Amino acid sequence: MHLFTPHHSGITLYGSYDTSLVLLSVIISCLGVYATLGIADRMRALDNNPLTEKIWLSAGSLTLGTGIWAMHFIGMLAFTLKTAEDTSITVLYDLATTLCSVVPAILAGVIVVNIASRRTVNQKRLLFYGVLMGAGIGVMHYIGMMAMQSDKELIMLIDMTGFLVSVIVAAMLGITSLYANKVLSTDKYTRTKWAKIVSAITMGFAGAAMHYIAMSSTTFSLGNHSINDTDFLLNPQYLTLGISLAAFFIISLAIVVTVVDIRLEKAALSEQTSRTHTLAAIESIPNAFGLYDMQDNLIVCNNMYRNLMSTEHFKVKEGIHFKDLIQNLADNQLIFGTERGEEWIKDRLASHYNPKGDFIHHWKSDKWMQVSERRVWNVGTVAIHTDITELKHTEQELEQAMQKAQQAQLIAEQANTAKSAFLANMSHELRTPMNAIIGYSEMLLEEAEDLGQKDFIADLTKIRIAGKHLLDVINNILDISKIEAGKMEIYPENFDLTKAIHEIASTIQPLLDKKTNKLIIDIEDNIGTLYTDLTKVKQALFNLLSNANKFTDMGKINLTIYKIIDNGNGWILFSVKDTGIGMTAEQLDKVFEAFTQADNSTTRKYGGTGLGLTITKKFCNILGGSIEANSLVGQGSEFIIKLPTFYKKVTKKFMELEE
Repeated sequence: MHLFTPHHSGITLYGSYDTSLVLLSVIISCLGVYATLGIADRMRALDNNPLTEKIWLSAGSLTLGTGIWAMHFIGMLAFTLKTAEDTSITVLYDLATTLCSVVPAILAGVIVVNIASRRTVNQKRLLFYGVLMGAGIGVMHYIGMMAMQSDKELIMLIDMTGFLVSVIVAAMLGITSLYANKVLSTDKYTRTKWAKIVSAITMGFAGAAMHYIAMSSTTFSLGNHSINDTDFLLNPQYLTLGISLAAFFIISLAIVVTVVDIRLEKAALSEQTSRTHTLAAIESIPNAFGLYDMQDNLIVCNNMYRNLMSTEHFKVKEGIHFKDLIQNLADNQLIFGTERGEEWIKDRLASHYNPKGDFIHHWKSDKWMQVSERRVWNVGTVAIHTDITELKHTEQELEQAMQKAQQAQLIAEQANTAKSAFLANMSHELRTPMNAIIGYSEMLLEEAEDLGQKDFIADLTKIRIAGKHLLDVINNILDISKIEAGKMEIYPENFDLTKAIHEIASTIQPLLDKKTNKLIIDIEDNIGTLYTDLTKVKQALFNLLSNANKFTDMGKINLTIYKIIDNGNGWILFSVKDTGIGMTAEQLDKVFEAFTQADNSTTRKYGGTGLGLTITKKFCNILGGSIEANSLVGQGSEFIIKLPTFYKKVTKKFMELEE
């Protein structure tokens, strides 16, 4: 071979190409690159496994080297040398040189796989590797040409200009193909199908273009010296067999890569769709949501979480470590408690690594967030921040309202106590002169009767009756005041119930006679004794009987007493039932309210202050019992007192519940 200087003149040879084989060589070159890029994609997806990376690198380099080598020798087989007399020259190939020619092609493959498998590569490195790739293809081509032999000396003269053009074209197309691969590879792990196709065509044409430019710049001639040693020369038939096997390998691998790519593309599309749905679902969560991996790096979060945790100079994004996020919150003191600095960070990290329940962060922007973090085995940590600001504000308003209500209740209780004390004192002050008036009226009445002064008897009788009525009113007010002030004393004693009932009946009888009412008493046999305050029981029953008598004319009043067992405790029931005017449902609801009667006409017609039933109810409560009322208009009323057979001290809280 004579590269750039002319040699002796020989028989000039002329070359021609088989178009179908030329096209086949380009296709084989592109398929080899396409298969290699598929292998590079698999390397991209590897998770730092050095041994597996080496295996894939070797496979990819061998694939590309074999593809370029096959392209070259298919191109050589497509080239036919003839003399001017149209005599074909048989071209043989040196075995050792042919085998050596594949080495630079494989080295070029190493460069391509290395670049294609990287997720990022800078411009200078891309330019450098592009030149190396072109050089590798060029060296492979010229070594392959050196393997060409014939039965006579085969002389090749390479034009300097053509040589430089072929090298520059190989380098430029190599750089272009690598750059196209980088630009079109937008995905982090794999390139798109069209990116691989464009890159494969560009890189495949780079090798083919270099080969055919170099061949076109070479002049072939036949010398006079014969070649005797042809033992190590390959016949084109054997070379065709080797190339066929290489082509079969390349095509098969390209088909496999294509099938794998289709499946991976479907899987990637499915994964992308699933991820899109997952992200949409996460965004639809009404709370701030973040998911961290086992190393506490953020995997995914929604915009609410991102906006919550980000600051002007610190933006939350995937991959950020949880500690960095917490450090930023502490540095900017966004949450109450972050003033403690490292101590707060330590406590917050501890609650994140070992969650023990929900807790609340009060942000200095007056935002309240309930933090819920859970460790999920083999996944990481799920963090959910729920905005409870409105709930907290409502809680604060409710607490303030309760404090105001308690203050108002305290003021009301103080005012009520003061009122009760005033009424009690006033009642005491009134009772003394009222007793004097009643006493003097009785003395004057006796003296007038003794002297026979009938003109004064009627007036003095009215004064005595009015005085006693007013004294009863004062006594009722005094009782109410004592009860409300908590000063009503209880004097329990054991007494015979039957005897006490007959004493009450004797006391009420004069009032019954005035209204022509009949009292019917029904006492259960052997009812026994009752341990309670006798005076208050008598007063309560007297109030009920006098009230029944007041609203009944020429009727009947039934007093029924019987004993029951309720929840293992003994109780005495007193029923006072009349045949009087009765009450409406509205009147019945207010029957135990102080200073309340049916209406003003009732007060004018029947008299009274409306305190009798109120006092009776309060007596029943402080004795540990209760009272209830039933009534129908025009048919009468019934009041039932329920008292325990054995008195126990009653707390104020129980009295309030009963009321």
